[in-house]
Amino acid sequence: MAKSKKGHVAIPFLLAFLLGIVCIGGIAMYLFNKLSTKEDTRASVSSVVKPTESDNMTLLFVLDEPSDASPLTFLAARVLPEEKKIILISLPSNMLAIVDGRQDTLTTFYKTNGIQGAMSAIQNEAGIYADRYIILNSESFQKICNIFAGVNYQIPLGTQGFADNPEEQYLGPAQIEKLITNPFFKDGESERSALVSDVVSEMINQTDYDRIVASMDSNFRTLINMMNTDISSIDYSNEKSALKYMYTYGSRLCTYRLATGSTSDDGMFVLDRDFQESIADYFSHTESADQSAGE
Repeated sequence: MAKSKKGHVAIPFLLAFLLGIVCIGGIAMYLFNKLSTKEDTRASVSSVVKPTESDNMTLLFVLDEPSDASPLTFLAARVLPEEKKIILISLPSNMLAIVDGRQDTLTTFYKTNGIQGAMSAIQNEAGIYADRYIILNSESFQKICNIFAGVNYQIPLGTQGFADNPEEQYLGPAQIEKLITNPFFKDGESERSALVSDVVSEMINQTDYDRIVASMDSNFRTLINMMNTDISSIDYSNEKSALKYMYTYGSRLCTYRLATGSTSDDGMFVLDRDFQESIADYFSHTESADQSAGE
C-alpha cells in the first residue's frame, strides 16, 4: 500500500513540474517575441530617413525627336520629396527668350547652343533654374512611359491622328509620344504644352508606386545608358532614399502649372509678366541651381 501511495504522489508532482516548465517557457517566449518586435520596429523606423529641403531638385526634360515635323518638348519638373510632391511645367517650344542680348525662341536657343542655351533661356524668361537635365529620344522616352505603365487619358476631341472618343482610353508609350508631339493642336504650342503637363502628370499619378520603388535600381541602370544627361550615379545614390520616401508615403504625387501667356503676331509665345511670380512658391531660385548651371 505504501508503494501504491508513493506512485500517486509522484504523478501530480511530475505534472506540476512539466506545467511549470511550459508556463515559464511560454512567458519567456512571450517576452522574447515582445522584445524582438520592439527591436524590429526600432530598426524599421530608424531605417526610414525623412528627406529635407536639401533633397529638392529641378529637372529639365527635353524630348528631342529626329523628325523635323515633331516639335521639341521642354518639361521642367520640380521634385519635392519631403512634401511628397512633383510639380510640372511644360514650356512652349516657341517661347520668346532673351539670352546675352539676343532675342529668339526656346527651340532656336536649343538648336544653336544646345542644352545650355535652352537652360539659360528658361532661366532668363521663366525663372526656372534646372539642377540637372535629361535629353530623351524616342526610345528612352517610351522606356520611361513603359516603366510607369502608360496612362488612361481622355484625348481632346478633334485631335489629328486620333479617333474621336469622349471616354478615357489607355495609351501605351508610342501613343503617348504621338499625342504629346502632335504639332496640329488648334491653339498651337500653348495648347500642346498644357496637354504635355496633363498627360505626364496623370501617368505618374496612375502608376503603382510600390512597383516603381521595387525596380528603381534596375530602371536607373537601364535609363542612364539610354539618355543624354548630367545626372551621375553619385547623384542617384545621394537622392535614392529621398525618392523612395516620396514614392512609399505619397499618393497622387503630381500636379502641374500652366505656362500662361499669349502668342504674338510673329508666332512667338510671350509669357505673362507675372508668370515667374505665380510659380515662385515652388520654382524658387536656389544657390544649388546656380552652382549646377555653372558646372
